[in-house]
Amino acid sequence: PPAGAAGDLAALAVLDEAALLEGLRERFLRQQIYTDIGDILIAVNPFQPLPLYGREVAERYRHQETGALPPHIFAVASRAYHAMLGRRGGGPQSQCIVI
Repeated sequence: PPAGAAGDLAALAVLDEAALLEGLRERFLRQQIYTDIGDILIAVNPFQPLPLYGREVAERYRHQETGALPPHIFAVASRAYHAMLGRRGGGPQSQCIVI
């Protein structure tokens, strides 16, 4: 599959600057502005309104399994919230999100 097809660029065989930028470019052209690189979420400004933040979208990500849905800021929030409450196993863990 093309480099940008993967929702998580960490899964690429070669992850260098060129592959990263090409993957982000390909996803941007398909209006997929969120891309995972392992535990890191990269957001690219779409320069247009996209239907990414409605109540239906938020509900889909509320209890999602990691990787079950495309990368999204709601997935980051859900993972952090559930880890903070200890619902990911191993007891409650402090969380930090850098924007």
